[in-house]
Amino acid sequence: MLHNILPNMEKLESRLRAIVPAGYMLALNIRHLTPEFLQSTYPADWVAIYTDRRYVMFDPVVAWARFNVGATRWSEIPAGLLCGPGGLHVLDHGRQFGLHYGGVVSSRGPSGDHCLSVLSGARQDRELRPAELKILASILDKMIGAVGQHAGLTEVELEALRDLAAGLTHNEIADQRGVSPATVKKRLERAREVLGGRNAVHAVAIATRRGLIFTEPTF
Repeated sequence: MLHNILPNMEKLESRLRAIVPAGYMLALNIRHLTPEFLQSTYPADWVAIYTDRRYVMFDPVVAWARFNVGATRWSEIPAGLLCGPGGLHVLDHGRQFGLHYGGVVSSRGPSGDHCLSVLSGARQDRELRPAELKILASILDKMIGAVGQHAGLTEVELEALRDLAAGLTHNEIADQRGVSPATVKKRLERAREVLGGRNAVHAVAIATRRGLIFTEPTF
């Protein structure tokens, strides 16, 4: 879905692969512990184990990102987080899949109070350099700026979703907003593509679940 919002996503992914070739995890616009966008290129077997054993509850990298803003290497995470329930075990287990060295970047957006976004990645051979951590932070900032707080949707697209959720037809929305039915259809179609919905009704359901069209999202 990010490719529908970020036209240079392939270039950003290429830069990520160069810095964290063992894989990365990207979580954008985390609200109520649920990310709006979640993408992982870690080994599939590791992802399956991580998910099945609910390692996210004990992962010191996740814990650091949740309560800090900035960037750090995994090896620099405070001992208190590493020694929590299962913290060291999660990192040790990850090394079996090539996740030996890593870095994490956490941000709440340009104003400092938006929902949380996190980018974390790993490599097998060495620690990440300070310049590489800065690049990760820059990539995350670009993604946050492109996606915004509303999943990359414009206000008129959110408006069309709200109107559809209120039970209005395309023609009624067009009359109410002073645009053509074709424009309404175009706005809803782009919203569907961005949100990954099967159809416009499914897009409304996704937007509602994410708190995009009825309430201001908070974390």
